[in-house]
Amino acid sequence: MEDEHTNFIGRVTDGRQFWGYQTFVFKRPYSEINKEEWQQNRLEYLVLHTFDKTGNYLSSKHWFAGTTDQADQEKMYSKLEEWVEELGDIEFADIEVKLFQVTIDGITFGLVPDKETESIELQPSSTISFQEPWDGEYYT
Repeated sequence: MEDEHTNFIGRVTDGRQFWGYQTFVFKRPYSEINKEEWQQNRLEYLVLHTFDKTGNYLSSKHWFAGTTDQADQEKMYSKLEEWVEELGDIEFADIEVKLFQVTIDGITFGLVPDKETESIELQPSSTISFQEPWDGEYYT
């Protein structure tokens, strides 16, 4: 499904898989933030996760781009493109990876199970969610 969360998914010719995307996390609970101040309280990140050919997590590259009111969207997109190019010869394609979590700046990133909703969420921010029948389709 091609959109901003899955534009940078694919395989490297050496067998590695990758997933790059932009995400965010709020400094404090959204419900506590004044509507006029949300852009100063939302932290913007770029992340590029890599996996081996069988879907095991290998590593993550990240960049904190500032708060939403500071972040340069064009620069973020360009940086993500650059990271993917640095992987080498790639093909944009579906990937199949296992659950994983990594802590960056004290924040959990990864594909994290949510027992309450019986789903797998891309964290932080529950950007997208995977649910039964586990066919790769996701929800935002």
